Amino acid sequence: MPPIKMLVLDLDGTLAVDNHQVLPATRAGLKNLHETGVEVVIATGRRYRTTRFVIDNLGFDVYAVCNGGALVKTPNAETHHETTYSISQLNEIVNIARDTELALFAQRDAHDRGGPDFVIDDAVPWTGAIRKYFEDNRLWSDKGDLLGRTPEFLVSGTFAKEHQLKTFCEKIHQSFPEIYHTIVVPQPDSEYSYCEVTLADINKWYGLSQLASLFNLGVENICAVGDQLNDLPMLKAVGHGITMGNGNEALHRHTKFVCGNHDEDGILEVIEYIRQHNHKIDDQINER
Repeated sequence: MPPIKMLVLDLDGTLAVDNHQVLPATRAGLKNLHETGVEVVIATGRRYRTTRFVIDNLGFDVYAVCNGGALVKTPNAETHHETTYSISQLNEIVNIARDTELALFAQRDAHDRGGPDFVIDDAVPWTGAIRKYFEDNRLWSDKGDLLGRTPEFLVSGTFAKEHQLKTFCEKIHQSFPEIYHTIVVPQPDSEYSYCEVTLADINKWYGLSQLASLFNLGVENICAVGDQLNDLPMLKAVGHGITMGNGNEALHRHTKFVCGNHDEDGILEVIEYIRQHNHKIDDQINER
């Protein structure tokens, strides 16, 4: 029974509450756990800039798996690992988006390279949601022709009506089967949905496995917590997968147990689970 040496936390619906905050008791518990030698890691679909909002409120710097696994950042904001589209791959997705009359935006590692967090293709008209996304992120966004860009983009996406996005996804999978993964998610209080396109093998476990290698950890040394289906690959892969009480019920059968809700300090139950697990191992060692 190996010890748990790494705790991996999804952000939205798991660690973060409103306004990128972390509940005080959860923050204190994680800081104490981290100081005992358990590496606390973030794994999120967010880009690194908005991930930093939560890390700053957490109160101590941690490794972060961002963009759904395509980017891994160190506590010092350095890039440990990234997987980007090739020039031809980005061109393929942009051309299908244009054929579907959708403006694609592509995200990049601005903390490593400087410049914008993402670039929005301006060859087709923008939806209201795309325009709002651009305006809300004006300091970190740019627009231009996405064709022929250098291989620096991690993931791509767009906002549109659900039926348009489904057509877009169908065209991608028909033209390039098993190359890309797509997901369509409704936007709260909006007539639009969000579609994200990644390389097929990119997920949170893919990014997390880069850190497992760095720390020389096996899956049995890792505990991961999440709430949605995009957390499933890492929850199934690690030795200790845990679902939030507010999470998707489809995850429950793949995890050790279900803890409390994210906005009710449910993470404290996970911290206690890790402490008890590691304490049993210490007792076994002392008995030998």
